[in-house]
Amino acid sequence: MEPTITGWRRYALVQPALMVLMFAEAISSNILTDLITYRTCSVTLGINKTECMVLHENSSSAEAMKIDAQVQPIASLILMTKSFIDNIFPALLSLFLGPWSDIHGRKPIILAGYIGISLRYVIFSFMTVWDISPWFLLIAYIPSMSLGGFCILLLGTICYITDISNDQDRGWHLAWMEALVSVGFLSGILTGPILFRMYGYTVVFGCATVCCIIATLYVCIFVPETTYNSNSATLSTLFDVHLVKDLIGTCTKKRDGFNRYIVWCCITSLILLVIIIQGDMTIGFLFTNIRLGWDVTKYSIYLASNVMLAIFGIVFGAKVLTTYTGFSEEVVALLSLLSSLAGSLIQCFTWKPWHMYLSAVVGMLGGVAAPMIRSILSKSVPTKDTGKIFSLTVSIETLTPFAGASLYGLVYSHSMPPMYPSPVWLISAAICIIVMILVTSIRIQNGKCNSQRYATITQDSELSS
Repeated sequence: MEPTITGWRRYALVQPALMVLMFAEAISSNILTDLITYRTCSVTLGINKTECMVLHENSSSAEAMKIDAQVQPIASLILMTKSFIDNIFPALLSLFLGPWSDIHGRKPIILAGYIGISLRYVIFSFMTVWDISPWFLLIAYIPSMSLGGFCILLLGTICYITDISNDQDRGWHLAWMEALVSVGFLSGILTGPILFRMYGYTVVFGCATVCCIIATLYVCIFVPETTYNSNSATLSTLFDVHLVKDLIGTCTKKRDGFNRYIVWCCITSLILLVIIIQGDMTIGFLFTNIRLGWDVTKYSIYLASNVMLAIFGIVFGAKVLTTYTGFSEEVVALLSLLSSLAGSLIQCFTWKPWHMYLSAVVGMLGGVAAPMIRSILSKSVPTKDTGKIFSLTVSIETLTPFAGASLYGLVYSHSMPPMYPSPVWLISAAICIIVMILVTSIRIQNGKCNSQRYATITQDSELSS
């Protein structure tokens, strides 16, 4: 670890680059879904382009909804395939790169993630010029898949933040990362539709490419390494199976200072939370498009409102509730999950546009749970093993988006509106309840551990006296 990284510098290393990357992802994510939907209509189904344009110009009309009924099952399948390509191989790769970065450094894997995503947007920029099948768009994910993509980038970023923070402020540093990611996402979803209306698909993906390149250069120039090794890293060291064995052994062996029950409850909770996030990303636009007739612009406005509330919720929950009210991290996580549960139930019964905005208000504390659980996780293991624990956690999380996208996509494709209430959002509600049970059990287990430690200290004091 680099001992000179202290003070305000810890807030301006890997976090700003991640914020810029999320801006790039946000300006293009809904536009990409729209492009897949439009190309499915005009190319795959062979519907007249004039008729397909109604999906942009009057998506709430009866004609648009009739076309949507044909288009959305195919578009959902393409999005599911995209999730499969972008997550399966990076998940396997991260099992090697996590422990490898403990020895050879975090910066190489962070840069690999940025470079892969930059290449993806370069390919998108060229592919939008030609009127080709939406299935060909999946080719753009090959470079990012090969270099680890966002999964590896997130793994390196979390491990880097773990390196430069201590137990007392790690939860806040992780929450700060979440807040900056939300700021980048908010800026992107506000900018994306404007760029799309004015210049079209190519310029949107071109701007995303420029942002990714800027983020890559920022990391390359301004982010110092935290782990040093005199031995040079080679391809053989990258795919050393012994590193994976050591990581698994570290995360499963029973020893002092390592609470396996709490660790695996935290990991399970984080995985379930990722399923909710990925599921919402997969079907959110499709649901509001066919239920409420929202186009990209209207959905982006809703997302902007949702993210602004989430930023406030993260800062309020992570800083105010833990610092000024004295609530433990488990209690704050439970409040966050209760907020998410209520928001999901409102989405389930959505019928009017204001219902979606109400769900955003009620669920604004939902983003606090993940950083609180990560903080609990970091305090349940010896300090020297924190990096490995987070490496394994993110490695498992990289497999989760495919499961989330597949689950939500499958349920949604078989229960599309006008079915009411919408069953797909009940999945989110059920997952929130499961995570609440896990966090409650963590709270009880921590209470028992604290009682045992207190009893041990008391006995030692009596013996010494």
